[in-house]
Amino acid sequence: MTGSRRNPGRDRNRVRDALQRSLATACSITGGTALLLLLGITVAEVVARYLIGVSLLGAEDLVTMSLTVLVAAAVVCAAQEGGHVSVELAGRFDGGRARRAADAVARLLGAGATAIAALALFVKGSCGLGCGEVTGSLAIVHTPFYYALGVSMATYSLLLAARMVGRPAASDEDDSRGQGI
Repeated sequence: MTGSRRNPGRDRNRVRDALQRSLATACSITGGTALLLLLGITVAEVVARYLIGVSLLGAEDLVTMSLTVLVAAAVVCAAQEGGHVSVELAGRFDGGRARRAADAVARLLGAGATAIAALALFVKGSCGLGCGEVTGSLAIVHTPFYYALGVSMATYSLLLAARMVGRPAASDEDDSRGQGI
C-alpha cells in the first residue's frame, strides 16, 4: 500500500488514542503530584502540632489549593476513564433503546452543565486579586485554581459531547464496566 492510500480512519484512531493517553498521563501526573504535596503538608502539620506544639503557617492554604488541583485532575481522569457513577434504571426491557436515549439526554445535560460551570469558573477566576480572592494566611491568589477547575470542567464537557456523537453506549451484555456519563 502506498503512502497516498492510507486509511484515514486508522490515522484518526491513532491520533485519538495518543490524545487520550496524553490526557490520562497529564491528569495522573498532576493529580499524583497534588496528592503527594497534600500528604506531605498534612504529615508536616501533624508532626509540628504534636511534637513542637505549633501549627505551620499557611498549611491550611496549601492543603486547600492542593486539594483543588487534585479534584480538577480527578474530574478529568474519571471522565476519561468512564469512572463517574452511572445508574441504569431502565434499559433491559426494550432492547436498550430507553438506555441509549437516557444516556444521550444525560450526556447532553451533563455537557451543558459542565460547560456552564467552566464558564462561571473562568469568569470568577478572571476577577482575581481585584475581588480579594486570596487564601487567608499566605494570600495565594485563587485565579490559577479557578482556571484549573474551569479547564477540567471544559474538558469534561468536551468529553461528554464527544461521547454523544462518537461512541455508542455499551451493549446490554457488557456490564463488566460502567460507562460513566
